Amino acid sequence: MGKIAILPDILCNQIAAGEVVERPAAVVKELMENCIDAGGTRIQVALLEAGRKEIRVVDDGAGMEPDDALLALERHATSKLRTSADLQAIRSLGFRGEALPSIAAVSRFQLITREPQALSATQIQVEGGRITDVREVGAPTGTTVLVRDLFFNLPARRKFLRSVTTELAHIHDQFLRCALAHPSIQLRLNHQGRVTHDFPRCDERRQRLVQVFGPRLGEALKPVSFQREGLCIHGLIGPPELQKADTGSLFLYVNDRPVRDRALNQAILSAYDTLLPRGRFPLAVLFIELAAEQVDVNVHPTKREVRFRRPHEVFTGVRAALAGALDEMRDLGWKRPFFPGSDAVTSGPDRAIREGQQQLPAWTPVIDTETGPPTAASAHPDAAAEAFPAAGAAAEGAVEGLGPPTRFADLPVLGQLDNAYILLQAPDGLIFIDQHAAHERVLFEQLAVAGSGGGQRLGQPLVVELLPLEAVQLAGAIPQLREIGLEIEPFGGASFLIHTLPGPLDRCPPERLIADLLAGGALKEGALKLELLAALAKTAACHHA
Repeated sequence: MGKIAILPDILCNQIAAGEVVERPAAVVKELMENCIDAGGTRIQVALLEAGRKEIRVVDDGAGMEPDDALLALERHATSKLRTSADLQAIRSLGFRGEALPSIAAVSRFQLITREPQALSATQIQVEGGRITDVREVGAPTGTTVLVRDLFFNLPARRKFLRSVTTELAHIHDQFLRCALAHPSIQLRLNHQGRVTHDFPRCDERRQRLVQVFGPRLGEALKPVSFQREGLCIHGLIGPPELQKADTGSLFLYVNDRPVRDRALNQAILSAYDTLLPRGRFPLAVLFIELAAEQVDVNVHPTKREVRFRRPHEVFTGVRAALAGALDEMRDLGWKRPFFPGSDAVTSGPDRAIREGQQQLPAWTPVIDTETGPPTAASAHPDAAAEAFPAAGAAAEGAVEGLGPPTRFADLPVLGQLDNAYILLQAPDGLIFIDQHAAHERVLFEQLAVAGSGGGQRLGQPLVVELLPLEAVQLAGAIPQLREIGLEIEPFGGASFLIHTLPGPLDRCPPERLIADLLAGGALKEGALKLELLAALAKTAACHHA
């Protein structure tokens, strides 16, 4: 066993960076929080190559004197805490004093800062955690942090960074979550010299929400207000038709700190109850305010998770707040949709049948390649089988059991079970066909044909409006979508024009279809055309159901 040794400070900072600086978005988050804590009223973020090459964050806050600027680059040096009692009542966004030294340890780092009364600013250069230069320079009041070549000295970490589109999407998410919580701060984000977001300061959260989501989504959201025994919950929520496929549509804040919390997510879903099908999430922006000593923010290195002293009270409060707002929507004439497949209403034998459906093999229709046109699936059977492995396996088993001359189309249909299965009479027994999986496969074949033809041009382009994060992801996937017959172009902000659609998708809501594709991760970099077709068929089948 080797001898125990105390690690050098540079290595300690690099280890800490592994927890605090996960990717460029984490750098942007930490630096923006420092700007807010410093009292900045204008914050500008500029990026090159989605932050991998350069991140520049500028604020007009209080700035620092020279000694404090040097001390800020030491681990656990902070102006936010003095005693252990302070740790139990944290109101600032940052408090550990880990962010700046951690970032400086894994980048080429520059800090320029000036207090209002100072005649000059202090500039500090750091490379890989080592201070290389300190000097006086001219600069306006506030602080500028420049981070270049992130992870240049940790090539293994740099290799794990994703594509520019993916990293930029994460940065947009952090930027927008910060913007929603601080409407009184002017915020600007630009990438490669092009402004992507510019939010003037405003007096109300709803105004900032309209700036972030656009007027159409902003007007669709309804206010939420709840107060009880030191717990205040307010914000805005969307009607069920604004549902999304993942939790990215939930913007949750505790004392203006953006957080992710499964229990809060569940409280929101509990309030919507049967209004949403299983696996869907509403659009919600919720601010939870309570005494600082009632919440522990020191439970995660990036401070994105919190622990409540009385979690049950917060859970029931969120559920009651949303339930009241949803009831008001209903009283105003909004109809409550009903989804019998949701967890809240499906139980007993019916629930068992639906859960068992996931374990049954799917069915693949027999394609007559002699009379029908060749498709992408028939031309590449191995790739198609990989896209629909359960369907391929089921088809082989069914054909072998029925014998070569027998086709599914030749078998008599006995009926339908539970609106989920078609029953066929076979010579040696019954065949159960999973309707949903069969529909996916049929759509896959139709899309393969339609996609090869370039899609069906619409008489008038469709305008779709997405969440800002979805818009960033979609902009990077436009060439991939064109390959499968979806021709899309940006239309300003988070809006896009759809010029062509594959024929089988003419009944699917375009916004829901695209949002679900993005949420499912199908539009990843390097995805094969058949993978995209399979994901499109699966998503479209859900909307046709």
